[in-house]
Amino acid sequence: MRICLSILTICCFGMVGAQTKHVFWEHDSVRVGDKAKLTILVKYKPSKFDYNPISGVFICDVIHKGETLWKPGGELEITSFKDTTYTQKGVSYWKGVYELTAWDSAKYRLPDLWMTWKDSTFSFRAPSLHVGFVKKKVKEGIDEIVIEPETDSWRFLKDYWWLILIVLVGITLAILWNRRRKIQKTEELSLRDRTLLAIKQLKKKEEWLHGKTKSHYVSFSSILKMYLSSRFELNLMERTTQETIALLRLKQLDFVMVKRIEILLKESDMVKFAKTELDDIHIRSSLMRLEEIITELSPLEIPE
Repeated sequence: MRICLSILTICCFGMVGAQTKHVFWEHDSVRVGDKAKLTILVKYKPSKFDYNPISGVFICDVIHKGETLWKPGGELEITSFKDTTYTQKGVSYWKGVYELTAWDSAKYRLPDLWMTWKDSTFSFRAPSLHVGFVKKKVKEGIDEIVIEPETDSWRFLKDYWWLILIVLVGITLAILWNRRRKIQKTEELSLRDRTLLAIKQLKKKEEWLHGKTKSHYVSFSSILKMYLSSRFELNLMERTTQETIALLRLKQLDFVMVKRIEILLKESDMVKFAKTELDDIHIRSSLMRLEEIITELSPLEIPE
């Protein structure tokens, strides 16, 4: 019944039109390392409409599991941004889509997004995004509706929307039933396994082969600092390399281990801030050394 009501709501919104702007996630719950798509949709696009997309990363507020207050320090990596314009029934639309990736399990709240419209500047905020190792169930209700350009079948849709609705409900129920059969309960991953999974996803992307070495090392250093922060109960995400090493020494870590960590962090800084170029073999070697550090610093896990 909930699915039928949702699809009917979508049809109704399509008939009567949408509000001036919408900001929404394609899915408001994703797994760590998966891509999340954030869409900005503006109706009645004026001639002086202007939007400057953010690049690199979104610096977000986060809430981790078991916490109740938002705190700074979260990052959503921006992998791409695309925009387009189109006309539907004589009305102009502008649509921009961010593709984002998170490497830590938390609930993310993005900063305000700014637009210039009719000689005025205004801001709006996207809904929060949940990132975990198991997707949350979809909440009831529909927050935002995607408006697609009108096609030649619009008249058929108006006359036979009820028939299409029945078909959609049937297909949706079949898909959900099939997925439910395949879902298995997933055990909570350890800190070591979560981190190694994030490294595996980063390695698979091979961004340095596509001219995105800086983006690779932003994620590289974030994964390492997130692991060290959780492992040793520190807050290292906003710390410099020098501050990070000083705090690790206070934890009485082995001198050689601290030196290995320092080498990787300084290598990351050289790429991010000094625009140093590294070859494929060196980058793959750094990923291997990162995996070794995570494995050696993690407590021995004995199967029950």
